[in-house]
Order: sequence, then C-alpha cells, then structure tokens
Amino acid sequence: MERFFRQFENPAALMAIVVAVLITLGTVMVYSASGARAGLENIRVMAKKETRPDEDYRFHHGSEYFVKQIMWGAIGLAVGFALMKVPMETIERYALPILVLSFIVLMLVVASPLGMESKGAKRWLRLGPLTLQPSEFAKIALVIFMAKMLSDKREQMKNLFRGFLPAVAIMGFFAILIMLQKDLGTIMLSGCVVVGMWCLAQVRFRHLGSIVLLAMPAVVYLIFQHSYRLNRILAFLDSEKYAMTYGYQLNQSLIAVGSGGLFGQGLGFGLQKYHFLSESHTDFIFAIVCEELGLVGALSVILLFLAFILLGVRISYRAPDYFSGLLAAGLTMIVGCAAFINFFVVLGLAPTKGLALPFFTYGGSSLIASIICTAMLIKISNESLVLRAPAREPAPA
Repeated sequence: MERFFRQFENPAALMAIVVAVLITLGTVMVYSASGARAGLENIRVMAKKETRPDEDYRFHHGSEYFVKQIMWGAIGLAVGFALMKVPMETIERYALPILVLSFIVLMLVVASPLGMESKGAKRWLRLGPLTLQPSEFAKIALVIFMAKMLSDKREQMKNLFRGFLPAVAIMGFFAILIMLQKDLGTIMLSGCVVVGMWCLAQVRFRHLGSIVLLAMPAVVYLIFQHSYRLNRILAFLDSEKYAMTYGYQLNQSLIAVGSGGLFGQGLGFGLQKYHFLSESHTDFIFAIVCEELGLVGALSVILLFLAFILLGVRISYRAPDYFSGLLAAGLTMIVGCAAFINFFVVLGLAPTKGLALPFFTYGGSSLIASIICTAMLIKISNESLVLRAPAREPAPA
C-alpha cells in the first residue's frame, strides 16, 4: 500500500485541484439548471399579481441562483483559507466546545423563532438575509469530537462502559436533534461516517454489531412515522407503478439520465429542468449533469469524487498523529458517502432522499461545509509533509 501511495507526492495540491474543478463544474451546472426555475417562478409571480395585487412578490433574475452560488463559494473559500491557518492542535483542544456549540444551534432551529420550515421540515436557521442549514456543519463538529474522543480513549474503546457507550450516547443525542428536524438522510449519513470511524478505531465487533442491530428498529420506526418516507421506498421498489405519484421525481430523474446518451444534449439544452424535475438545481442536479453532459460527463464527475476519496485516504494514512488520521478519514467519508448516496438516488439505486451532492447542489450550507472539509484535509496533509520533511544539515563553517 505504501508503494501505491508514493505516486501521490503532494496530495494537498492534488486535492485542491480536484475540488477546484468540482466547484467550477458545480457552479456551471447550477447556472444551467436554475435558469429555467427562475423563469417559471416569475410566471407564478405574474399570475399571483393578477389575482392578489395587494401583495408584494419578487421577480427572479435568470442568473440569481448562479450569482448566489458564487457568493457562497467565495464565503466558503474565505472560511477555508482562514481555517487552514489554525493548527490542528487547536482544533483538537476545542473539539468539545465546537460540538456543544453545534448542539445549541441545532436546538435553536427546532425551539426558537429563528428556525425556518420548508416543505414540512424545519432544518434551516434564518439570520437576517442569510439562511443556513446547521446540520451540515454539525456533522463536521461531530466528526471532530469523535476523532478527539477515539484518540483520547484509544485503549478504553474496547471497554463497553468506559469507552464505547459514551461514544454511542453522543451519537444518539446528535441523532435525536436531527430527528426533530425530520432529516433522516443526515442521520443515516452521519451514522455511516461514525460507524466507519469506530471501525478504524478497532472497536470490538460484538459491541459494534449489537449497536447496529439495536438501531435498526429505530430506523424502521422513523420510516413508518411519516407516510412519505414509506411511499418513497414503495416507489423505489416499483418505480413504474408509482411513476405519476410517489415515484414521479425518481421517474423524471431516470428520464433525464437516459436521455443524455453518450455525450449529452449539450450544456444548457436539457429539458427535464423545465418543471419536470422539480429539484433539478438541488438534490437532483446530477440528473441534469447526465442529461446535458451524457455518460462522459457523469463518469467524469464520479471519477473526480473517487479521486477526492483516494486522496483523502492517502492523507489519513500519512497523517502525523492518531487524531488527525481519524479526522481525515471522517471528513473524507462525509463528502464521499454523501456524493455516492446522491448518485445512487439519482440513478434509482436507492430510495429518494434529500441529500445534497457536495460542491454541486445549490445552497450555501452544503457548499461551505464541503469546502471546510477540504480545507481541514489540506491542513492535515501540509502538517504531515512538514513533520516528514528531512532536517537540514548545518551550513559549513
């Protein structure tokens, strides 16, 4: 394995290049997928003005979502560059306050007037003109704290009561806060990431298996708690039967994917974004990639994410300490798992779930959180290179 990884001499630089390409391509696809949506919203505004002239409706510019995505990207890059100046020791030292702060913000979403509800889910926090989804950042806080906890209790993690159950309790409290926001996708994603970190920390298999088995009834209960979740599973199992009802979104996604062919319809020439695929600029933007850029474009995006994962594994493997290694692995899994779950949903290989495609989905929270993950991975890689650099020989007298 060491010989295989030697070909990546500077993973930080390669990671930066890969992410820059992903952000650029994602922003272009947001522009392509959102222009039609802005036009359709303007039609609705005009219709509402005719019926309700006393209300004030805002018109949408064709490039509105594109400009906002560029703005969020600029904010994310500024945060990322600032974060790269912070030593990993400082992040490790403040892992607990970071987690507590994230829990407080998650509580504000549910139990304060700042929380904003959309489509039956209350997941957003309105701060003046800005709207953020705190769960995107809480995932990172959870991974930071879990890496700290696993590194501090490296030997105790094999003990059920002194090591493993406290870690399970933290994950359970996080899941409850997210469950109150009706966000099962984030719970599933975070659970996969944390379980992956537990495996890397060599938690006893019988402890891990017991917790997974105990969690399964809870997941089944959450699915049956709301009918729309069960309907999505039914649509996944028989997409043709529910093509015009529960499986409409999935059916339109598959039409977009299939109509792309080898080289696609051409950038901007896709048709599914015209009110057929309702979330074309958010959760189902990969379907527009397949339709407009074809199999070649879709495979290119998948390969870019595979490169991200491979570089993240390399950074984790060569990390300077146990905490940094676990943190790098967790950050890589946050981006990699989210990307491939999104691919599976769009391609009809998994039930429909509202998980963003990192660097592509329109929205500031997802983009900034993905850039934060990248910045910390690059920081870990740079610190590893500094520690591994050979010492200079003293200059001759």
